[in-house]
Amino acid sequence: MKVVPARIVALLLAGAISATAYAAEPSAEPASVAAAEPAGVIAALHAAGHDAHLARDDSGDPLIHARIGGWATQVVFYDCNPITHAGCQSLQFNASFMPEKPFDAAAAAAFVRDNRFGAVTVAPDHAITVTWDVITGRGIDPSVFALVVKSYRLALDTIGSEVFSPASRPHLASAAR
Repeated sequence: MKVVPARIVALLLAGAISATAYAAEPSAEPASVAAAEPAGVIAALHAAGHDAHLARDDSGDPLIHARIGGWATQVVFYDCNPITHAGCQSLQFNASFMPEKPFDAAAAAAFVRDNRFGAVTVAPDHAITVTWDVITGRGIDPSVFALVVKSYRLALDTIGSEVFSPASRPHLASAAR
């Protein structure tokens, strides 16, 4: 239950503002997180303590550049209207990096086996790309979205601990959140 500040109650009683105006006050975290509302995705990432800003991809669809647990990440929007670039229905978290230590197809297969929603590819130049797909439809609960982001970050930390020396990998913030 939201506690209404005494000043707001006094203004409501005096008729200076309406109850609906107070109820419409924006919150720091959206009621649900949906790919159709990129600003809400940004707000949810900020609420979880991550840096994120909105951009557009080459086709005009929304794209978020973020830092999640020290990892440079893009949040790509999918299933958007091809003309308006609105009404997106799903997201993909995506991080690519060049490892210091070998990471092969067997390691990628082990990752996929242990991370149900993630995928990993190893390019011919040995670059690793980790993706995490999320269907949001009309919206998912912010706590579920926060769990998605945490799971993605933990997956990046797991691969990072395998392919980078401790001095080279991003600060692993997994234990903190």
